[in-house]
Amino acid sequence: MKIYTAPMAGTTDYSFRKILEKFEPDFLFTEMVNANLLNRENDTTINELLKCDNKEKTGTQIFGGDKNELVSGILKLKNFGFRKININMGCPQPKIVKNGAGSALLENYDLVNQVLLETQDIGAEISIKIRVGYKDFDNPEIFLNLANKHNLDFICVHGRTQEQMYLGTADWEIVEKLSKMTRNTQFFGNGDLFEPSEIKRKITPCNLDGIILSRGIIGNPWLIPQTREFLQSGKINTIQTFDETKSLALEHLQNIVENKGENKAVLEINKFLRPYFQRFWDKNLDRNSEFAVIENFYDENLKSKIDKIILEKGILEKIKMIEML
Repeated sequence: MKIYTAPMAGTTDYSFRKILEKFEPDFLFTEMVNANLLNRENDTTINELLKCDNKEKTGTQIFGGDKNELVSGILKLKNFGFRKININMGCPQPKIVKNGAGSALLENYDLVNQVLLETQDIGAEISIKIRVGYKDFDNPEIFLNLANKHNLDFICVHGRTQEQMYLGTADWEIVEKLSKMTRNTQFFGNGDLFEPSEIKRKITPCNLDGIILSRGIIGNPWLIPQTREFLQSGKINTIQTFDETKSLALEHLQNIVENKGENKAVLEINKFLRPYFQRFWDKNLDRNSEFAVIENFYDENLKSKIDKIILEKGILEKIKMIEML
């Protein structure tokens, strides 16, 4: 079972991917890139979003609602050296779908078909990531057939509709149904993959080649090896420790400093701090189970300590406060 990490805007930047690489996913994706900005060679898109050390292990995802922009953008990504290029057909954000991109592409089969037709021989591995519904569209099977038709690298299905955004629960019965249809392409599942035992329960009935982890790895890259271990042996050997978490948060902060400077780093690390440490103040988490994912450490005051660190605007003081947790 392959384990990929998802392209997440504002999250899977170069700094966070350097952290994720330490946990050895089978493949990673950069943040998704705007086809229009890519074609205009926007500086942030080229030099920040697409910054990458190893394009054999890292792919990228493109979004857009214009056929020519998508084709041209895919060609640019191929020329930049990316071998795996994913077309976003799942982003539910209104600012994306209003321009015909993301989930809105589910209603534009002909455009997607033409993009795939014009890029099928460029020497890159093209894939699509879809949701199961958008407005009146509720026929994701046609895109599995399209993936077969063009011999795509893979299709990834997120078991939510666009209207659900990230609310409710992902429908893994639909994922299961689609995964068992005849295909000649790899099939990945995505949606609500947060805990190894739950992941195993969701995917066991399916016929998957892999899963793509997204929100579950924000602040919790340990999910990658823990899931792999649990799927292979039913046991978890990689245990998240408090000291390791502190070290990783500090390393992540330093990565941002090196890549974006202190002013951005002191702010951008904030969105990761609660996710990194929240398991250690969650009194409901079972720390003594044979399937425990963290060490038996609990600090009821930790949340307030983290909140104070988030408010701190000085980089040196922020580092010191994390070290003294």
